Amino acid sequence: MSTFRHNTTRRGFTLVELLVVIAIIATLIGLLLPAVQSAREAARRTGCSFNIRGLTQGIMVYESTKRRLPAATDRNELTSRTGQWSAANTASGYSWIFHILPYMEEGAFYNNVSGNTSKFQFGPFSIGTAANAGGAWSGQNWRGTHAAAVQISQLLCPSSGGGSSVETTTTGSTAGLSYSSEYETFQQSIGQQNVAVTNYKAMAGTHMVNNAPQGNGAVQFAPDISVPSALAATPWLASRAGITAGAVSDGMSKTVMVAETKERGYSAWIDGTNCWVVAYDPNAGVPFNVNGIWATAASGTPVITRSAMTVQPSLNPLVRYLPANLFASRMAVGMAFGPGSDHQGGITMHAFGDTHVAQITADVDPTVYMAICSRNGQESATLQE
Repeated sequence: MSTFRHNTTRRGFTLVELLVVIAIIATLIGLLLPAVQSAREAARRTGCSFNIRGLTQGIMVYESTKRRLPAATDRNELTSRTGQWSAANTASGYSWIFHILPYMEEGAFYNNVSGNTSKFQFGPFSIGTAANAGGAWSGQNWRGTHAAAVQISQLLCPSSGGGSSVETTTTGSTAGLSYSSEYETFQQSIGQQNVAVTNYKAMAGTHMVNNAPQGNGAVQFAPDISVPSALAATPWLASRAGITAGAVSDGMSKTVMVAETKERGYSAWIDGTNCWVVAYDPNAGVPFNVNGIWATAASGTPVITRSAMTVQPSLNPLVRYLPANLFASRMAVGMAFGPGSDHQGGITMHAFGDTHVAQITADVDPTVYMAICSRNGQESATLQE
């Protein structure tokens, strides 16, 4: 009787075969990763578009209620300083974002600040005084947080490379490129709570004139009701708002209300003193609108070849979108960034008065960009979306 034995030894992968499998998997991952990243960025852009559209909708509901658009600030725009509380007219103003809070389901917060600041007579950075405990800090907390430190998720772009609070030192994430010193001082007075940031600012006008934005934006920097000379030292007039909707003669659908920004320092959402941008590089002088064409001279030529979106901030050499001296030194350092974002492809979200959102890149025709950022320039140029 004979016995048969079967060889049941199993053969495994050779080293070469294993390396081939690993290489195939790595190749597949390499092919899939950009698609995954692209899908994530598309989702972030959608979220950003939703945020900025919601802000513009809030502006328009504000206008429907007040019969005026908000102004970028509600204080004396000629003298107010960043991050400042004062009994005089140097107080920082409450921003346009703050004033549309009731139309963004933040009415309780808005009313809480109003009720504890004598209807906003105390500025957004007030910490009260020995004689009067009012203000946005002493005498009232909002869930234990100073009003300026309250974070609102809708004000943050999902693609932003920064955090949820302003950058205040030269050792922050931008290493001194975009930061503010005023908010650092203020944060020390409120127990090191961080001033909350916004990635969205009002388009206050096309350019700078005499250390302030030109008043041709839909959400212009200065309130439309000026401060009477007899009240020059008064920081607050409750009726101060912006222009009427009828003053946007170029048309709501053709006029930018809100632009995205990646400014990290001067970007406190509650501070009207710096919650705005303009469309032209402030360092480039004053442009001229000649029969609807934007040029660098009153003759109408040459036509401008740059916009605020082309500014590339740097430390060496030092380049800023808005140096402090160009805003009458009401910012100690100055804005590093104007309109811009951290979206892939250099896309920057802009929201128009009819609440539609456009994705604009830095290579946009500067004359077209100036046209859509002015409310009454009668320009024939339109944005091709």
